[in-house]
Amino acid sequence: MKRVHEPPRREWRVKRSGIELAVAEPSVPGRSSRDVGPVALIAHGAGSSAAFIASAFARPLHASGLRLVTYDLRGHGRSALARSSDDHHIDEHAADLAAVAASIRGEVMVVGGVSLGAHAAVRAVTREGLSCHAVLACLPAWTGKATPGEGPHAATAAEVQHVGVSRVIARLQVESGIPRWLRETLVAAYSGHDPASLIAALAALDGGEAPNRIEIGSLPVPLAVVGWDGDPGHPIEVAREWVGAAASGHLVTVEFDDMEQGVVRLGEGAVEALAAVGPLPAE
Repeated sequence: MKRVHEPPRREWRVKRSGIELAVAEPSVPGRSSRDVGPVALIAHGAGSSAAFIASAFARPLHASGLRLVTYDLRGHGRSALARSSDDHHIDEHAADLAAVAASIRGEVMVVGGVSLGAHAAVRAVTREGLSCHAVLACLPAWTGKATPGEGPHAATAAEVQHVGVSRVIARLQVESGIPRWLRETLVAAYSGHDPASLIAALAALDGGEAPNRIEIGSLPVPLAVVGWDGDPGHPIEVAREWVGAAASGHLVTVEFDDMEQGVVRLGEGAVEALAAVGPLPAE
């Protein structure tokens, strides 16, 4: 099984409300590490991992002058177990994101995430008062409250609750209806989580809450959005809606099939979106 490449890292742990989070600043091979300088704090989505964020974002962000800091969400990877769906409410993830930000040396210039991580990033700025220059939302999944029992996230939640994580992984390993890069990424990520915590995280997506248009419009900083066509779990229409709701925003569209050439394409799109809403350190 091919796993997502994970560069060497600087690691530490952050504790909030009894939950320990495994935080990392990935290094970039062939490039000197930075102990100071502005940071992009990026959270992954449900079922994903900090390793995926490192693979997709570390090089493009470093080239733009930003340090990447990421972490395994509660119940994921090397962070603490979180086996109740209540543990995975967007408010909990937003508070975790703010706690990680408080532990970082240097200015947090960008707060962002992918999918659920994007939802939490907006909530961390609007409700937790997390300060930054821009919010990065990659692949937002929905707006407002999802309808219980509807959509691909509800279907995934139902499947994992019914058959368990191991059988979902077995299906993904032979699934021919999804792109190779996505299959490999999901298998690698799902295999690295506590099964009960992963079930809780995915179950929380069914009927889960995301920022609504009013909350997105209340962001005090610009919103950089990355969307793609072809993924029903992260419809491009949602990305457009988020940009339209923001007081200041910009959308970059990445082709879903482009990721076959490397997940770094997502990070490149993120840097392009961020550059459109404000100057980056390297400019």
